[in-house]
Amino acid sequence: MQQLFFSKAVVLALAIAGLVVASNTLTRPVRRGDRSYMRSISEYIDSIADELWPINKELHDNPELGYKEFKAHKLLTSFMESHEGWNVSRSIYGTETAFSAVYEGTGDGPIVSFNAEYDALLGLGHACGHNLIATVAVTGALATAEIMKSENLPGKVILFGTPAEESLGGKVKMLEAGVFHDHNISISLIAHPGLSDTAYMITSSTDRIDLEYYGKTAHAAAAPYEGVNAQDALVLAYNAIAMLRQQSRATDLVHGVITEGGQSINVIPELATASFQIRSKDDSDLAPWTERLLKCFEAGALATGAELNLTMRPYGYSNMVNNELLVDSFYDNYEGLNGTLPDRVTDSMRTPGGSTDQGNIAWEFPSIQPMFAIYNENGSLPSGGPHTAPFEVAAGTKLSFKKALKVAKAMAGVAVDVLTTEGMVDEAWKEIRSLPSRNGISPSRRRRSLKS
Repeated sequence: MQQLFFSKAVVLALAIAGLVVASNTLTRPVRRGDRSYMRSISEYIDSIADELWPINKELHDNPELGYKEFKAHKLLTSFMESHEGWNVSRSIYGTETAFSAVYEGTGDGPIVSFNAEYDALLGLGHACGHNLIATVAVTGALATAEIMKSENLPGKVILFGTPAEESLGGKVKMLEAGVFHDHNISISLIAHPGLSDTAYMITSSTDRIDLEYYGKTAHAAAAPYEGVNAQDALVLAYNAIAMLRQQSRATDLVHGVITEGGQSINVIPELATASFQIRSKDDSDLAPWTERLLKCFEAGALATGAELNLTMRPYGYSNMVNNELLVDSFYDNYEGLNGTLPDRVTDSMRTPGGSTDQGNIAWEFPSIQPMFAIYNENGSLPSGGPHTAPFEVAAGTKLSFKKALKVAKAMAGVAVDVLTTEGMVDEAWKEIRSLPSRNGISPSRRRRSLKS
C-alpha cells in the first residue's frame, strides 16, 4: 500500500511538472528557428579549433588556485584582445584575476554574457574541468560575435573571466561588487563538464564554517583533570553531527575535515580546528539546517568546557535556478547538432549534486549551466567524476576538447536566439521576477556573525 501510494505520488508529480513545462513553453515566443545561424556558428568554430586547442591545453597543464590564476588571466585576455572588435578590461572591480571582454553590435539590443572559469583544485589540478568551462565560454562568445558581425545584429556579447569558483565564491564577489548589474546583462551562460549530457545544473545552496576549540594544556597522565581537552570538544561535535544525519533530509548535507587536534600524545590538546561545508536544497532550507548544526558545535564546547570560535566564510552559494526559456533554446540547438539530452521532466527533478557560485547569478539574471560528458582518449568515460584524479586526466584530452566545442556551438546558438528573437529577453526575465526573492520571501544570501 505504501509502495503504491509512493508510485502514484511520483506519477502525479511528474505529470504536474510536465504540464508546467508544456504550459510555459506554449506561452513563450516562437524563436525564428533559422538553422542557417547554427550552420554559420558551427563552421566558424570549426575554423578556429586549431587556435583554441593550445589555449585549452595551456590552461589544463598549468593549474592555478583561486585568485592566483595569473597565467590563465594573461592567456585569456591576450587571446581575446588578439581578435578584432573586442574591448578587454583586466583585473576588474578590484579582483586581480577577473576580466571582461566586450564586443558591441550595430546598436542597442540584448546583452548576452558568457562566464569563463579557470581556477583549479589543490593537489588535483583541473579535476573539475575548468579549462573546458573557459573553452566553452571563449568559443561561444567569439562565435556569437562573429554572427553579430556577419548579420549586423544590435546588442553586445560579453565574456567575463570569473576566478575562484572552488569554495571562494569569485562570482559572488563580482556580483556583490556590481559587475553584472553595471554591465546590464540580459542573460548569463556557462557550461560544466561531467559524466553525462544535461541541460539542467541541479545544485545545492551551501555555506562553509571554520571552527576553533580552545582548551587548556595539562600533563595527560599526571594531572589530566587540570586540562580542558579541545580535541574532545571537536570529537564530540563531530559525533553529534553523525547522529543528526539520521534525522536529516536527503538534501541536507554536511561534510568536513579536522585540520588540527593536538601535537603531543602526552599533553591535553589546547587547540582543535576543523572546517565544515553545509548544503541544503535551497537557501530557505539551508538556514534551519545550519541552526541545527550550530547546536552540535556548541554542544562540544558545553560538554568539555572548551571555548568555541566559529567563523562563517563569506560568499556562500545559492542553488542554481535554470531559466526554462533558455533551456528550451539549448535543447533546440544541441539536438540540432545531433546531441542527445535526457527526458526534460525527469531530468529537471534530479537530486542536487554539488554547488556553484553561478547559482547566485541565476537568482538575479536568466541563466543556464548545461553539463556535458567528457572522455578519456580511448572514448571511455573517466572512472571518477569531478574532483577525482581520473576526471582531471579526461579534462585534458582532445576528445573532451572537441565535446566542449560542440557545447559551445549550442551555447552560441542560445545567445543568437536571444539576440534575434523579439520578446525573448522579456519572457526570460518574467521567470526571474516570479522567483520567491521577488515576492518578499527572499532566499538571497544573508551573512551573519556567528558568536562562540
